Amino acid sequence: MTPLFGLGLKPFDYLVVFGYMAGLIGVGVFIARRQKTAEQFFVGDRHMPWFLVGVSMLATLMSTLTFLGVPGDLIKNGLAIGLGQLMLPVVFIVVGYVWLPFFMRLRLTSAYEYLELRFGSATRMLGVVLYLYMRFVWVGAILFTMSLAVSEMTKDSGPQAISTLTGGAVAFGESGWFYFVLISTGVVSTAYTALGGIKGLIWIDFIHFIVLMTGAVVTLAVIASRTGTGAVDWWIEATSTSHKFPALASWDLSVPRTVLWVLLSAVFWEVCTHCSDQVALQLYFTTRSAADARRTAIVNYALNATMTALLVLVGMALLTFYVRNTGELPAGVADARSGGFADKIFPHFIAHGLPTGLAGLVVAGVFAVAQSSVDSGINSSATVITVDVILKLRGPMSQAAQLTLVRWLTVLLGAIVTLAAIGISLTTGKFNIIDMQMRSFNCVLGPLGALFMAGILLPHVGGRAAFTAGILGGATGVGLGYGGLIPGLSSPSSLLVIPLSWLATFSLAALLGGVLPSPRPEQVRGLTWQSVMRKESVES
Repeated sequence: MTPLFGLGLKPFDYLVVFGYMAGLIGVGVFIARRQKTAEQFFVGDRHMPWFLVGVSMLATLMSTLTFLGVPGDLIKNGLAIGLGQLMLPVVFIVVGYVWLPFFMRLRLTSAYEYLELRFGSATRMLGVVLYLYMRFVWVGAILFTMSLAVSEMTKDSGPQAISTLTGGAVAFGESGWFYFVLISTGVVSTAYTALGGIKGLIWIDFIHFIVLMTGAVVTLAVIASRTGTGAVDWWIEATSTSHKFPALASWDLSVPRTVLWVLLSAVFWEVCTHCSDQVALQLYFTTRSAADARRTAIVNYALNATMTALLVLVGMALLTFYVRNTGELPAGVADARSGGFADKIFPHFIAHGLPTGLAGLVVAGVFAVAQSSVDSGINSSATVITVDVILKLRGPMSQAAQLTLVRWLTVLLGAIVTLAAIGISLTTGKFNIIDMQMRSFNCVLGPLGALFMAGILLPHVGGRAAFTAGILGGATGVGLGYGGLIPGLSSPSSLLVIPLSWLATFSLAALLGGVLPSPRPEQVRGLTWQSVMRKESVES
């Protein structure tokens, strides 16, 4: 079959992308002119509209790792990866009615301030180290994955388009083009984040969300039009023809995908992220009240379910398309389900299956979902380093001085994560996108979440018990995550890394809390769920 749009992206597609990125910097400049204090940069004066914050949270936490990873994982492993959304109602009850009322009453700027109040400065610093590791690798992985995808889908036309648009003044080879994409994205994301702070990125994330949702819908529409198929055909292909419906569970923990593994992974990722991750909590902190924060969570989970359903459909549709049209596969690829190609199918279709203009829009969507995560990762990391490290060691600073400091720190962090992405590009991996994120940066999410949950739910746990459990639990998470890279050493499914490392940390905290020194009264009063509920009961 002769490709209908198989000549790659055109110069007009690149104009769409560059115009989009220039507009983002314009938004950052506009907001920067109205920003005078560090409080505005960190938490937007705590009065951002809850709907916008909910959209921003979805765009932030989704990232290219999900946008490209969900279709790729479905094509390789079948439907299992999409079933985690079934747990969102359960997760919302925990997040909306336990975590958010608790945290919003504390009026924190950094989530890790809580760890010092509850357990002391050593545990706070441990939380900061775990968080910064998680987010630096996360942002680097996002930049790398996005750049790999975009450079792959544009390598045949991108350098030529740039040469045409610049009159031949700029020319790139294949590797040079990859690094141009990577560095350009890092620079643009850093620029508007340093200018606009969290208020700027929330508004920009709203734009990102519109673009990335449009990209998914356009992909589905084009595949349906070209193949004459629909959702029923795609479902049959993904659950009966190319793959079978996933097993419910297995006694073998190394089985990559079962329904139970997916559900456990979804629950623990959500409850740990929304009680310990500065990226998520800082967005909640920008709202006025616990009620607004809960509305933010509702928007996030509703859009999360919608976008994941769309991406699952994209994976099913792409699988159907390439199974029925093997001539559209690139040279050397005989089966769309092959492990090495599954993560590249979506980018390949964007470049060779979409018409001019629409291809540029979907490429902008890939940039958008990456930048939504990169900007929030940089902003939250700058907040943590300023509040938890610099101000703690140096002492108070004026709001104007803090604003100048955090803007320069944002620039520095943008350079660091861009270099991290370049470093990742120089290594090779054996896992697909979904597995890679669970085994690398998410290997410490379970221990980090367990530290916060031990503080909130276990009044008998003191600082020494929490710190020891955090160290041992973090080591457990790293072992579970990276153990599979050691020849001859087996490891559990990547979907079990967060649940198992959380269980190890939380259990250790509970046990050690019974034998190590108890917390002081002021470390419990108003800082555990029981004490908060008891106080509210007395006041009512």
